[in-house]
Amino acid sequence: MLQRLCISNFAIIENVDVSFQDGFSVLTGETGAGKSLVIDSLSLLLGARASNELIRQGEEKATVVGYFKVHSPRLEAELSKINAVGLDGEVIIERVISKGKNYVKINNVPASLSDLNRIAPYLADIHNQFDNQKLLNPENYLSIVDGYRGEMSRKYLEAYRLCLQGYREKKKELEEAKKRKEEFERGRDFYVYQLNELKAFGLREEEEKEIESEIELLKNYDKVYSLSMQAESLIREDFMDKLYELNQILSKLGQYREDYSEAYQKLDASYYEIDDVLSTLKKGFGDYDYDPSRLDELMSRQSDLEGLKRKYKKDLPGLIEYRDELESMVGEDASFDIKIEQLSNELSSLRAKVLEAGANLSVIRKQSAKSIEKEISTHLTDLGLHALFAIDFGEIDLSDDACFGENGLDVCAFLIETNVGEGLKNLDKVISGGEASRIMLAFKAIMVKANKIPTVIFDEIDTGLSGEVAYRVAKKIHELSLAHQVFAITHMPQVASLADHAIKISKTVKKGRTYTEIRELSLEENIEEIAFLISDGHPTDKQMEYAREMVLLNR
Repeated sequence: MLQRLCISNFAIIENVDVSFQDGFSVLTGETGAGKSLVIDSLSLLLGARASNELIRQGEEKATVVGYFKVHSPRLEAELSKINAVGLDGEVIIERVISKGKNYVKINNVPASLSDLNRIAPYLADIHNQFDNQKLLNPENYLSIVDGYRGEMSRKYLEAYRLCLQGYREKKKELEEAKKRKEEFERGRDFYVYQLNELKAFGLREEEEKEIESEIELLKNYDKVYSLSMQAESLIREDFMDKLYELNQILSKLGQYREDYSEAYQKLDASYYEIDDVLSTLKKGFGDYDYDPSRLDELMSRQSDLEGLKRKYKKDLPGLIEYRDELESMVGEDASFDIKIEQLSNELSSLRAKVLEAGANLSVIRKQSAKSIEKEISTHLTDLGLHALFAIDFGEIDLSDDACFGENGLDVCAFLIETNVGEGLKNLDKVISGGEASRIMLAFKAIMVKANKIPTVIFDEIDTGLSGEVAYRVAKKIHELSLAHQVFAITHMPQVASLADHAIKISKTVKKGRTYTEIRELSLEENIEEIAFLISDGHPTDKQMEYAREMVLLNR
C-alpha cells in the first residue's frame, strides 16, 4: 500500500507531506485545486515521463517521494535485479525533475525509468479519465484480456515473440539467399569473365612494393654498382687483419689500464659478428646484373596493375579480395539450391514453432476470456447495467504470414447486449459514456483482484453518473477497498459518503502565489464537504442533514 507521499515544488504544490491508510480514501476539492497534480505525482512514481514545466515557478527542481509497503515475491525479484530490495517489503521511490538532469531512485539506489516501469505493476494502478477510451479501441482488447492473468500471459507472449523473431530472421536470410542467386544468375557470365581476368593477373599482396623497389634499383644501377665496388675494395683489403692486431694490442694494454680492457672486451665480442657480416657482403657484391629488358618488363607490369586498379576502382588488396569473393560466388553456384533448400526447411520448422507458441498463448487467452465474461457480467449487474458480455475470437487464416501479429495469432472483439432482445453487438459501437465508466470499473475490479494489485487510484471514474447508478458505482469502489487500498478523486457525494478516510485538496493565494494544501477531514468536516458537493456551494440545513444521513448510514 501507499503509506506516504511527499511533494515539493511541483506546479502549485510547494510542500506537501501526507500519510495514507488502508481502506477507502476519497479526495475531494474544487476544480483547479490540485487533484490532478496528485495523480500526476503518483504517475511519476509509477514510471510516467517528466517535464520540467512541472517545476514550480522560481525553483530549480521538483521532487516527489512515495513510500510503499508491499509484500510480493515477484516485486522482490524485480528489485533484486537492481540491488534495491528494501527491508520488510518497503519500497521508497524518489523522482527529481530539474532544469538540468532528472533522476530516479528506488530504495536510494539510482535506477532508470524502465526499472521503474517494471516494478510499477506490483505497486499500484491508476485509472485516469482517458482509460475509458480504451474500451472504444478494439486494438486494446488483447492486452486487456492478457491483463487478467498478467504474469502467465506475459510469459507465453514473450515465448511467442521470441519464436516470431527467429522466424523473421530466418525468413530474411532465405530471401537474401534467393536474391543472391537471382543476382548471380543474371550476371554469371560477367562474373566468370572478371574472375578469369583477375586470376590471369596472378595478383599478390606485396607485388607492388617489390616492383617499385626493383625498378628503383635498376634505374640507379650505375650508382649502386659504383658504391658496391668501393665497399668491396675496402673489405678485400687487410681490414680484418688490422682489426685483429688492434684487438691483440688492446688486450695487452688492458693489463695496465682498465679502460683498455673494457675496449678489448667490447671489440672482441663484436669481432666475429663483423666478420660474418663482411663475408656475406663479399658474396653479394658483384651480383648486380643490369638487364634493360627486365626494367621494361617491370614497368609494363606496373602499368598493367594501374590499369586494372582504375578499371575495378579498387586498390591491390581490394582486387585480391574481390577475386576471392568472385571465386567463392562462382564456386557457390552449385550450392545455391542446396543452401536455399536448407533454409526453407529451417524456416518451415520455425514457422511451426511460431504457430505452436501462438496456439499456447491463445489457449491462455480463451481461458481468461471465459472467466472475464462471467465476472464482468456479475459486476455489471452490481453496477445497475443488466447486460450480456462476451469476448469473441475471430477466425484466422494461419496459412498466411499476415496472421503473425506482434501480440500473437489472435484478434478479438468485445460484444455486449445492453437492451434485452437486441443481440450482442460490438461494444465500441453501442455503449454510452456512463456505460463505458461502469464497464471499465468492472474490468478494473477483476484485474486488480486477479493481479493482486495492492493500491488502486480512480480519477473521476464516476464522471457523468448520477442517482442510483452513481451510488452503485460508489458501492463497487468501496467493495474493492475491502481487499485493496483504494483512492478515488470524485465530485460525487455518493462516492464521498462511503469514504473510510476523507481527504480535502484545496488551494490558497498568499502574497501573490498559489499554494495547494492536502489534509484529512474529521467526520464533521467530511459531512460539510459532502453537503457542499450536494449543493451549489452554499449548503442549506436540509442539505447538511441529508449529508449527515448519507455518511452515518454508511458507517
